[in-house]
Amino acid sequence: MILSWFWLLTSTIVFFPGKNEEVANATNKYHEFIKNIHSQGYFNGNVLISEGGVIAYQGSFGVSNINPIDSLQLDSKFRLASVSKQFTAMGIIKLKESGLLNYDQEIKDFIPEIPYSGITIRQLLNHTSGLPDYVSLMNENWKPDLESYDPERLISGNQDIIDMLVRMKPSIRFKPGEKWEYSNTGYVLLATLVQRVSGKPFEDYLREQVFLPAGMMNTSVYNYVPGHDGNMTSRVYGFRLDSVNGFISTDAHFLNKAQGDGGIYSTLEDLFNWDRILCTNELISGESRTEAFTPGKLNNGDETEYGFGWFVDKNSKGQTVVFHAGGWVGFQTYIYRDLEKQDCIIILSNHSSIYLERIFFALKKILNEGP
Repeated sequence: MILSWFWLLTSTIVFFPGKNEEVANATNKYHEFIKNIHSQGYFNGNVLISEGGVIAYQGSFGVSNINPIDSLQLDSKFRLASVSKQFTAMGIIKLKESGLLNYDQEIKDFIPEIPYSGITIRQLLNHTSGLPDYVSLMNENWKPDLESYDPERLISGNQDIIDMLVRMKPSIRFKPGEKWEYSNTGYVLLATLVQRVSGKPFEDYLREQVFLPAGMMNTSVYNYVPGHDGNMTSRVYGFRLDSVNGFISTDAHFLNKAQGDGGIYSTLEDLFNWDRILCTNELISGESRTEAFTPGKLNNGDETEYGFGWFVDKNSKGQTVVFHAGGWVGFQTYIYRDLEKQDCIIILSNHSSIYLERIFFALKKILNEGP
């Protein structure tokens, strides 16, 4: 019974009258595809596609909360998960442009208590630091036993993670710069660095230096509150749908107050504004943008596929594209930007979907006039 009415909840779709017939047909293709996968239970969330810097389609499908049931709107605020990393990287870039740090300084210069030497800011940005990932370490060394586990027994923030590293001194996985390995720990340390260097809470610095200048009025580093929070309007909650047990909340987790690797909430409109300002020199210089979208290098000179908070690739014409995915407590998110064509795809889901990558590739095919 749950499945039968859940997918019929109100959806919001925006078309753009006045466009030429070719663009209108593409818009209809986006809508028909997303409506179809939503009706089959594969997708719950919001989508925006821009072509050449102009919004071609945006739509909202499904529910934002399961207790009480509430429909998604185009201005709903989703947890970005690891899509947050590009904003942490931008905070570092802003500090560098202000002359307060350089990328080849050691992180220990700013967080002297950590038991690791020889790791640079650049290596943290590029995921070549060798630091072990904190999530599994916190599961092993901080979380209580499963019988008494309460996902709302929250850590207080990044300092708890740093304290664990200081106390446990987990071994580094490889010599800094020798390999590429994705590490959430590195971006937690970068957020802490931003706070210590700027002298402001991480959320305040990003709001003042990144979100507001970019026109992202509904974006924030959220100080997570379990359940309803009257101070966070239009907040979306993570969930999954079980054919036997119905709706199951996945929103709570004891690490929800970690910042830097995740923790940011945003909307379709704000992320489109983010895409737009990154095509200009209004926020940072062209030189800084180029460096952020350049793959990092290992000690032996080999290139990785990651810049500063972005994966970096080439399109079929050899032009640069950047992208990032995120996943946490039911949220699955994706942003893709073709820097030359100025096309952008934004997918925000709160449905524990395993199909996000396939949904993205389908939308990309439509964007490029494929089937």
